[in-house]
Amino acid sequence: MHTPRWADCVAELCRVADQLVILDYPSARSVAWLQSLGRRAIAAVGGRTEPYRVFSHAKVVDALRRSGFRVRSVHRQFVLPIAVHKAINSPRFTVTVEGWLDRIGLLRLFGSPVTLVAERCEL
Repeated sequence: MHTPRWADCVAELCRVADQLVILDYPSARSVAWLQSLGRRAIAAVGGRTEPYRVFSHAKVVDALRRSGFRVRSVHRQFVLPIAVHKAINSPRFTVTVEGWLDRIGLLRLFGSPVTLVAERCEL
């Protein structure tokens, strides 16, 4: 969510949606948090990078709840930073390592980006 007023954007998505809203965001409980801090620091000293915000699951869920939606499903994609997978450039490495990290429970805890499907609650 690349917007300064992200909660307003979520509310508008919910307002115009019929039944479902799908969001994708970098998790505050992941390596993305460290990358976000690094990018902000680089941008603060004049470096050429685009800083971005990370989000807590609770805040996203709360924004959806305020608009009458509840989470139907959550999918977390990677534990390791995407940059690592791009640098190694091996689908076999990605599938193997991320599968192992998933089996020991780290994907559920620290996976990012998060894709969340929310559905309209009954009135």
